[in-house]
Amino acid sequence: MKYSVTYKKLADSFSKEKIPNNILLSIEEKVLLDDLVKIICENFGGKNFDARNNLISFNAEDRQNENIINECSNSGLFAEKKVVVLKNVKKLLKAGKLSLIDYLKRSNPDTCLIMTSADEELSVEKIFLLDSRSSNKSSETSGSPKISRKDIEDNVKIYQVNGFSENELIGWVKEKFDDYKIDNETIIYFLQFSNNDLDEILSEIEKLKTFCYYTKEITPDAVNLCNGIAKEFDEKDFIIAVTERKKDVAMKIYDHISLKKDSEVYLVILLSSAFVCINKLSDPAVSRLDGFNLRRELKLWIPGWESIIPYYKNFRKSFDQEKINAAFDHIHSADKSLKSTGGDKKMIMSRLINNICDL
Repeated sequence: MKYSVTYKKLADSFSKEKIPNNILLSIEEKVLLDDLVKIICENFGGKNFDARNNLISFNAEDRQNENIINECSNSGLFAEKKVVVLKNVKKLLKAGKLSLIDYLKRSNPDTCLIMTSADEELSVEKIFLLDSRSSNKSSETSGSPKISRKDIEDNVKIYQVNGFSENELIGWVKEKFDDYKIDNETIIYFLQFSNNDLDEILSEIEKLKTFCYYTKEITPDAVNLCNGIAKEFDEKDFIIAVTERKKDVAMKIYDHISLKKDSEVYLVILLSSAFVCINKLSDPAVSRLDGFNLRRELKLWIPGWESIIPYYKNFRKSFDQEKINAAFDHIHSADKSLKSTGGDKKMIMSRLINNICDL
């Protein structure tokens, strides 16, 4: 894609190169946006940048058009450099967009304006009132000034930030551990508990840093102990681990649950119910439902279990009907073995988890 860039490359660029005065960032992860804004502040405003007074944030949905432009435009002989963040820029009303476009043509050199969009697809046309049928030709909507894509690109640096690759994620996590010693294998193990949610990863990193404050070293044992303190795994976590094909995580959660109660038969029942839901999602009439109607169809009445629906949907995309049927066969076989006498329950559960994750 034209504006596509990796987070690492963009972060390095903002650290070393001159910061543009006007930036449009298409980025979904708030954690990464915060990191990039911090880097921009340090480069654009200097190491002693006063973020409390000179980093100002607006949300386009609050309709503060005049305040936004005034904040960006304020300048003077002794004016300090300023960073203004305008979130959800696409949500500006037409009048606000016209004022913004007018400002961008003659922006204040002492202000860095960071416009953000969290949409999966970057729409420069909608943000800046361009005619989507043209590329560089000027367009004029009713009451709008002539504006072309080239006009925008001459005045705004546009970046669509890609998601992390595995190596980039490992590198980002290692940076967040600061001066703590941690190897890549431990980071990969640590990430298995995170569901790849960056907010959760950042929160768990801070817990681990506190937990290992005196040793300054993060080990797999420390990850295990900290997770045991910070998180009580439950049956929903087990189902999520299986649907994400994380065998090791699923077994660890099973071990955690089984220490407290005789849970194998119940977990198998939950897996059976999960695959009934996953199978239902293959029905177009069901997949179109949302909210209460979808929960009712899938019979997800336990509080909090509606959060598992996205995992069911993702899992279903990689499963054809033959694999669904095979999963039911494995579940039925495990159920039968558990209800017979003398079977090794942990071996049965291990075999079931492996069989489903390997489909």
